[in-house]
This record gives sequence, C-alpha cells and structure tokens, in this order.
Amino acid sequence: MANQLHSSRFKLKPAPEGWGITAVFEGYQLVFTGSAERKRLRREAWQNLVAGFGFKTRTSKAEKFLSRIDLYALFDQPTKRAWNRACRKAISRNLPLNFEDIFLILLKQPEIQMLCGRLNTDPKAAEKFLKNYLLLHRPTPGPEIKELPFAAFDLALTLRHHKIDSLMLLGGLLAASPKDHVLGAIFSNMGLTLQKLEILAAWLLNLPVEFPPRSTAAAALYCCRQAEALEEHFGYTFDFPAIETAVQSSQDYYQDMRHHKALQYLVKAGLLAKSKGVKVITAKHMREAVI
Repeated sequence: MANQLHSSRFKLKPAPEGWGITAVFEGYQLVFTGSAERKRLRREAWQNLVAGFGFKTRTSKAEKFLSRIDLYALFDQPTKRAWNRACRKAISRNLPLNFEDIFLILLKQPEIQMLCGRLNTDPKAAEKFLKNYLLLHRPTPGPEIKELPFAAFDLALTLRHHKIDSLMLLGGLLAASPKDHVLGAIFSNMGLTLQKLEILAAWLLNLPVEFPPRSTAAAALYCCRQAEALEEHFGYTFDFPAIETAVQSSQDYYQDMRHHKALQYLVKAGLLAKSKGVKVITAKHMREAVI
C-alpha cells in the first residue's frame, strides 16, 4: 500500500490501457500518459522536433476531451525531461521503471539540490548510498509506482501549485513509496517528511498556500520567510533544522506570541553567528541561542 497518498481525494482504479492508473477528481478523469516505453519516447522526441520547426502535430485523443486531464502534460519541462531520462534508464536495463530510477534522476535537479541545501544534507551522499544498495539488491517495483504522478498532483493541489515540478514529484515519492522501501531510510536520514516538504516547497517556490492558523506548519513557514529576509540583509544562511528548532522552542509561549518569539530566536542566533563568523546557522547554533 502507498504511504500517505490522500486516497479520499482520488478514486484510484486500473487504467483500461497502457501504463498507469486512472482516477476521478471533481468530475474529471485523470490519466497519465508518460509510460516508460520506447514507442512513447520516440513519438515525443519526434513531436518536439517537429514543433521546433514550427509545425503543429495532431491533437491526441486525451486532449480532445475536456473531461480528461493528462497529468503528464502538467509536468514542467525540466521535470518531464528528468522523468524521461529515468524511463530510458529503465528501458536500457529491460526492467520496469522503479522509484530508485526516479529518485536518482531527481537528485540532479536544481530544485532538489536547493532543498538538500536547506536541509543541510548532501545529495551526493544519498546518491552513493542508493547506488551501493542497488549493487546488492535488485529493484522489484510494485503497483505503488503507478500512484506516483497522482500523489505528485495531489501535493500540487494542496500547495496551490499550478504545475508538477521536481519538488512535487519528490513529494509523490514520499507519499507513494512503501514504508519499508529503501527510500524511506534515505528520507529519514535526510530528515525529510511529506509535511516538511510541504513547508519547504511553499517557501522555496513562494507558493500562495495558507496552512491552518496557529499550526506548527504556519509558524514554520512564517519563520522561513522571515529568515530569508534576515539572510538577504546580513549574509548568513539558516538551514531548515535551525528554523525548526526556533519554532519548537517557542511552543511554550502563548499561541499569539509563538511566531514573534521564534523570530526573536532567529535574530539572536544570527547575532551569535555574526560574532563567531559563522555563515550557515544550524540547529546547534539555534539551541545555543535559545538557552
């Protein structure tokens, strides 16, 4: 079973044809046409080439019906290219597409590397660990892989994002991959959960999402945006664990004062960092500031 996919939002069922599954959302039929097949990749490469010369290609059947939404068409171009690279990698091995293929490709994406920087974790370390793991364990993708684009779309809806980019696809991996999957260990080592990704994506992409008032997520997002203003003014950088520590340390104060108290901790940690010549403020520095 999937890890955290919002199954109440989508009614998932097997697709009538091809790779993937269909779902129903508010009267629309969701489909995904980004199959890991040579025929599909060749056709798309030809269409891109023809479009580059200014010619129009025929409208696909999925595009003729307004009641159908192709989630693959919602991928932005960098994410679509990353997805296709993962597909080609799977095809070259004559094996089904799996979560590991997609994660390794995503680690190369600028948005994911920016996310890793905010988490103060090294994407190269995650890549090395997974590649070494795959030398000893052959991936056995289950049906959960077919939920991935729908989980990514679900996250985009939650965050009021108008496209499925690399961060949304990473969120799809968090939501759709089984709990006992090797990616679970990697995400745990990175300190990344779906809830944290929602906050980080809303911050890094400047999304118009509004978390419930007085919630920890709302306080964390507020502090992330305030931390960014401090960074621009003073030149140091906060990692996300430091911001989390500031928010957690303010939980004992009155609800209406928690945001402001957490901001005070950010400022104090910044002053300490400046006095020590520190460029990256971590959770350790924040704990020193809240004593």
